[in-house]
Amino acid sequence: MIVVTAFIKAKEGNGDDLEHVIKGYAPKFLEDEGCLEYRVHRRLDDPHLFFFYEKYASDTALKNHSTSPHFKEMGAAMRAYVDGRPEINMYREV
Repeated sequence: MIVVTAFIKAKEGNGDDLEHVIKGYAPKFLEDEGCLEYRVHRRLDDPHLFFFYEKYASDTALKNHSTSPHFKEMGAAMRAYVDGRPEINMYREV
C-alpha cells in the first residue's frame, strides 16, 4: 500500500475558499479504484494550513488518481487559493 501526505497552505484570507474546493472534489477520489482512504484536515491553530492523508492499494492506483480528470480539475480550482508549493510525501506501508 502507498500512503501520501500533503501539506498545503491557503493564501491569507482564502482558507474557506480552499476548503470549499476540497470538499467539492474529495468525495470523488474515494470512488476511484484502489483509493482506500482520502482525508483532509484543517489545522486548528492556523486555519490556513491543510493536511491531506491518502491511502492507495498500489502504485497503479496512485498513478490513476494523479492522472484522473477530477485530480487535474481540483488542482486547477485550488491554484488561486494556494500559497506556495505543497509539501508532498509518499510512503510504502510496512
